[in-house]
Amino acid sequence: MKHFTPLLCLSALILAGCDTQNPQQEASISPTNTTPLTAARLHASPSLSGPVLSRPQISPDGLMVTVLQGRDNDANQQDLWAYDLNSGTSQILVNSTDLLGAPEILSAEEKNRRERARETGTGIVSYSWDSKSEQILFPLGGDIYLYNLVEKSARQVTDTDGFETDARISPSGRYVSYVRANELYVTNLQNGDERRLSYGATDLIRNATASFVVQEELARSTGYWMSPNERYIAYSQIDESPVVIEQRIEFSAQGVENVAQRYPFAGTDNVTVKLAIVPTNDGEPIWVDIGDNPDIYLARVYWSADSSEMYVSILSRDHKSLKMLSVNPTTGASNLMFEETSSSWINVRGSFKALKDGGFLWSSERDGFHHLYRYAKGGTDVTQLTKGNWPIGKIECVDEKNANVYFSGWQKSALNRHIYRVSFDGSNLTQISEGEGRHSASFAKNCAAYIGTFSNKATPPQTRAYDNTGAPLIWLNENKLDDSHAYAPYLASHIAPQFGQLDTGDGTKLDYALYTPADIKPGEKRAAITIVYAGPLAQRVHNGWDAREFLIQLLVDKGFVVFKIDGRGAGNRGKAFENHLYRSMGKTEIVDQVIGAEFLKRLRFVDAERMGVYGWSYGGYMVLHMLAQTDIYAAGVSGAPVTDWALYDTAYTERYLGDPRPDHANYTQGAYETASVFAHLDGLEEPFLLIHGMADDNVVFRHSIKLMDEIQKLGRHNMEVMVYPGEKHGFRNGANKTHRDQQIVDFFVKELTP
Repeated sequence: MKHFTPLLCLSALILAGCDTQNPQQEASISPTNTTPLTAARLHASPSLSGPVLSRPQISPDGLMVTVLQGRDNDANQQDLWAYDLNSGTSQILVNSTDLLGAPEILSAEEKNRRERARETGTGIVSYSWDSKSEQILFPLGGDIYLYNLVEKSARQVTDTDGFETDARISPSGRYVSYVRANELYVTNLQNGDERRLSYGATDLIRNATASFVVQEELARSTGYWMSPNERYIAYSQIDESPVVIEQRIEFSAQGVENVAQRYPFAGTDNVTVKLAIVPTNDGEPIWVDIGDNPDIYLARVYWSADSSEMYVSILSRDHKSLKMLSVNPTTGASNLMFEETSSSWINVRGSFKALKDGGFLWSSERDGFHHLYRYAKGGTDVTQLTKGNWPIGKIECVDEKNANVYFSGWQKSALNRHIYRVSFDGSNLTQISEGEGRHSASFAKNCAAYIGTFSNKATPPQTRAYDNTGAPLIWLNENKLDDSHAYAPYLASHIAPQFGQLDTGDGTKLDYALYTPADIKPGEKRAAITIVYAGPLAQRVHNGWDAREFLIQLLVDKGFVVFKIDGRGAGNRGKAFENHLYRSMGKTEIVDQVIGAEFLKRLRFVDAERMGVYGWSYGGYMVLHMLAQTDIYAAGVSGAPVTDWALYDTAYTERYLGDPRPDHANYTQGAYETASVFAHLDGLEEPFLLIHGMADDNVVFRHSIKLMDEIQKLGRHNMEVMVYPGEKHGFRNGANKTHRDQQIVDFFVKELTP
């Protein structure tokens, strides 16, 4: 058991309020030796980032904080912990392996869901509180469990041969809802009765489950929504029969499996979707009027605070229109409240909050940056709460009693992220977090306090409680970089980046990060490696701790200069910054990476003849373009690359490149052809290493197979290949991750060392 001091009145603050101050503590770096970092250590336990607390929540009664925490001997195996805010102690509530009593076996659906959500942990990966602070729900091993805080024990809610997914406890704690075999169920916890709410699921019809592209590209992982009063549940029904089948071979060490995956390639049919509302107690489903056009995306579903209305956002297939419908839950009738349009594309965001007065908060990029708006009841009388050439991130908490909204975002530099407060009328905008770096927050229900996590390039994630003015309270995870920290043996060679900006020539500034080995001697020149992603909306240059950068540290330890630059199209810089990639992939990104390369070449300690480039996914795609379209780089490593956008999915690809069908209204001539790697293969003569997981269901393995085929037809011998049986787009096996990273380092040492 761990003890924390000083003991503070966070629980009283959440319930009634108290005045507490405590100085901010800073992490210190005091390296004691120079143990070399290895690829094997990157993926071993304990984590080099130290103990990281995930999914922190303040209990509704304000008496404790719950988190998921990995183990010292297995950082990925997560257990449920509680931090008591009156006694100042922490304890494990649920040991995931003890409770299950056997190795966890996941269903195919759950594996796919975790892949879409980028969840890498095992054991307990999600949980939810009831409103009375008496029970915590969590899924484990395909069944559902409840931990009772009063009885201090866990009980099993379901025990079936099926696999329950997307499990949630209702606000009052009366119901548990979940999906099993593509049907929606609720269990009444008062009497134990299970009720099936949906019918008609087949191999192609799926209820209460989001489609592949909606999960992967629109960040909606659920397919059902319970009303606040618990009387209704809305659920989607998708029909996958229009979607073409990709006969995908998954190679693993255990054998070969032919997977007939429904994969909506760009320009092909998506699933069709319907939306139903069904009473939780008894009654037939009511089908919602979501319009006559079947070729749309069901983007989001929300409820009003009093459950009298449901709101449904519908995204057009071309991504240029987002309609918000108001739905009567008793009839299914709908009407249009408002519509947002764009000449390029609309980014679907999740910042919506229903208000007790019948209005709601909504976020939009309509003025060029992501900002907050307050709507009166019925979607009228709009008030913009935030404005300026900076974006909010998301709504963190809404304090209706004091008419304040708490949100994340940045104002001065996109490198940082802070927590802010603004009044309902748009006044009193205040930054409440302190310290240059990346802040995130999980607020108490009444917004009186929050659990904040902070990091920067010299500080691994630290978690503590704060009041709603940003004053620090009790530590939950100080994670100080002292001699006992897991990263302590490697601190002597740790290199934090130098940040800067480069001009594109039109006044646009591009953020970069430069990692320089400390042992460069005067007059010496080193090889340099650019780490690239450059895809739409992604931000790779920021002032936050990033476990992915341990690979950078490996490269720096080998003597390489390492560089990253966020070109036009990157996220968190406003819509105009992103729009450069509209109908133009494989063009502007290359121009901006060349700007970074020319900067590198001018540095006195960089050898311009020994420059390499590495990237994964869109970054792997960029590596191939940067090698083929320029003469700057001597070698590259391309991981899981998109090679032909016609082989990628509808929702992502058509958003940026339009529809590939020439007879389609959303077609742009040449967009797909120019963006394809194969249009530029004549210039791809430098040595490169191609890496791909052989069970990848996102960037399917066919992308790399097609590239191998074309390189061989050209008679080239500049390609090395390393494929990984059983791995999907995000590698999960620690041994494979170790092998992959060592392969990357060894390749660059071989190709760029004189």
